[in-house]
Amino acid sequence: MEQEHVLPAKAAVIGAGLMGTGIGVVLATGIPSVALMSRSRESLDQARRRAERYTSDLARHGMLPVPAETVLDRLRFTTSLEDAVDGAGFVEESIFEDAAAKTELFGRLDELLPETVVLSSNTSALPIAEFAGKVRHRGRVLISHFVQPAHVVPVLEVVKGDESSPVAVEQALAMWKALGRVPLLMRRDEPGFLINRLQHALIREAVRLLAEGLASAEDIDAAVQYALAPRFITAGPLKQRDVNGLPMHIRVATRLWPELDTPDRAGVALGYLRSLVESGARGLENGRGFYDWSERDTEAVRRTLDEQLLSLTQASMALRGTV
Repeated sequence: MEQEHVLPAKAAVIGAGLMGTGIGVVLATGIPSVALMSRSRESLDQARRRAERYTSDLARHGMLPVPAETVLDRLRFTTSLEDAVDGAGFVEESIFEDAAAKTELFGRLDELLPETVVLSSNTSALPIAEFAGKVRHRGRVLISHFVQPAHVVPVLEVVKGDESSPVAVEQALAMWKALGRVPLLMRRDEPGFLINRLQHALIREAVRLLAEGLASAEDIDAAVQYALAPRFITAGPLKQRDVNGLPMHIRVATRLWPELDTPDRAGVALGYLRSLVESGARGLENGRGFYDWSERDTEAVRRTLDEQLLSLTQASMALRGTV
């Protein structure tokens, strides 16, 4: 789809805090009119100053597709919910994490807007079922969860609830892509969604290692900053397993995964990995793994990843001790 076919003429963000303002800036990079709504003028004044700083920072780093002045001109600040959503083709909720408050808000939005308008939440923890109780047209409700700072990090996760319609999900994905974001689809509304489940699995283990006196906080952080982080930028965890080789990985996983998770969850993951390897998948070396490598030159892939890792490691070591 062309950009003009997937971007509405108007959008609204309800909640003008750190995240809401950042999301508003993202929307205003491509949508002509974006309302930011908060209940207090003081909050809106703060949001206006914040938006000026966000756009200035993005422009300074060459990360705005249009001039900063254009983005700011497209933002509209209001204390009225009715005014904010008037004519909106997409609404993003970004108020505080309270199920009752979100439930009331989504009920009002459902009353105010045509059923074709997607209603999206930036919640980081609440399942859709906990705040969509007063919505009659639940097919239009989904989650678009951003990573802080929302105006900088390009990735967000679009979460499909049990009743979210495929049309609404596709509309949201297409809109965020047209705005230069990288939307990831979580096909089930599971606690923590995609990013936080991955993040907190790592944090949980880091805290356990510290609590049991197995490593210092400094060494735990260094393991992530200088060993894992640069590698994860060049290739995510699944692509890395392909590059390193699945037969070797399954030997390590068989011993380690039961130590890290419940037997049921570890069993599901190990069962999937075993079936993949037993089907003949070995990863990059034979062209088939989590990814299809059949059209790729093995040595060229490894050289590219090595070069990227060299640059990232040099940069990460240069930052060592600066914070």
